[in-house]
Formats: sequence, C-alpha cells, structure tokens
Amino acid sequence: MAFSGKTKLLAKIKSAFRCCICHDPFVEVHHIVPQAYGGDDTLDNAAPLCSSCHDLYGGNPEKQKIIRQMRDYWWQTMEERQRNLTNSTDLDEFTRIAGEENFKGPLHSQGIAIYHLVLQDDSFEVSVNHLHQQVLYAQQTFPGRKRLLYLDIDGHRSSDGGFDHDMFELQRHFLLGFLCPFLSELYMPLISVKTRKLQRNDNPEKLEVCTELNTEALNKAIDEGYSGIWVSDKDKWLEIE
Repeated sequence: MAFSGKTKLLAKIKSAFRCCICHDPFVEVHHIVPQAYGGDDTLDNAAPLCSSCHDLYGGNPEKQKIIRQMRDYWWQTMEERQRNLTNSTDLDEFTRIAGEENFKGPLHSQGIAIYHLVLQDDSFEVSVNHLHQQVLYAQQTFPGRKRLLYLDIDGHRSSDGGFDHDMFELQRHFLLGFLCPFLSELYMPLISVKTRKLQRNDNPEKLEVCTELNTEALNKAIDEGYSGIWVSDKDKWLEIE
C-alpha cells in the first residue's frame, strides 16, 4: 500500500509544502522507514522531502532517526509560524521561508579531512591564505560534506615555551573567530572544537590580510574583487558588501 491522499496532503500542509531537511519547495511524501522494512502508511512515518534530499538520505537506514527528528522540528517550527501569522498584522516577516543550503550534504556518512602543517618559516599571512584555500577547495570540490581540519605547527614558540604572537592569533582569533563556522570539527594544538551549528558553505573565494584598516586597504580589496579583509592587529573580519 501507499500513503492515502489525505495523509500526503496533511504531511505537506504541516511542512508548508517544503522539504523538512533543506526547506526547498516541491516535495513528495516519503516513508521514513521503507515499506520493505515494515514501515507503515501513517502520518508518523511520513516525511515531505524534495527529490534531492530523498536521493541523498531517503535510502540510508542510518539516517532514519535524524530525518524523523528534523521532520518533527520543522513541523513544530511551521506550527509556530502559523500562530504568528494568525496573530500578526505584518505578514511579510512570517510569509518568507528561506531554503537552508547548509543542510545539503552534512548528512553524508563520510566527511572530508583537511590537514595542514605550518612550517617554521611560514608567516601568519602565508598560513592564513593556505588554510583558507584548503577549506575553500574542500567546500567547492565536495560541497556540503562535513569538513574536519587538523592543524600542526612546527616551531613558532616564544621564550616561555608558548606559541608566538602569530601562531596564537592564527589559532585563537583567525581559526576560531573566522574559519570555524565553515568547518564541522577543528583540531589544533591549542584546542579541539566540534561546532554545534551546521557548517556554513559560503566561505568567500578571496581573502585579504592587512595589519591596518584604512581607505587604501579597502579600495585595494574592492578593486581586486575580495569578499572581505582580515585585520590582523585587531583580530577582526570585515565583510565587503
């Protein structure tokens, strides 16, 4: 048997006719537990999925639990949205539903491991650019796959045995402050981090590092098509719009 027309319609309405994983429109209702494995035709076993998410995750038995969790979360979110629509006179705030690009890919079982060794003679700027390009290459080559960055540092020690200024800034401010959102896991000498949020997939293609933020640096970055500037002395990322 298959889902009844009533069950399919109810599942779609509860999802606002959106995929419960990536939130794209144009969905079909699929069995979370396939019929071949004893899945029934009730609403509890129904998941509205777009064709892309169904192809990626629908046939993987290891993903059944998380698909159900994401389905329940999305249905709850849409219920709250409907209550807001009912109680609000400003519909624009609630009628927009944005697709979630960051969901496309992270449910793959295998992630992408990225390893980088900072050599004794590598400067902060060289290290930043190498790390940025490695993460960007992984993002573009394996879009959406979980990215795990492993960092080693050769030398770069201060007189008291800790890291010098450049390598402390690289780990504490650049990697944690800027690059971490584009990763799922980060392993470096100072600390290891597993991000709680889904990794972002909009890492800028060009990154400029400067030590002083001024008009000349901004104009140079804009003219050369950079998406933003990392201000080294201020440990700050400035996005160029």
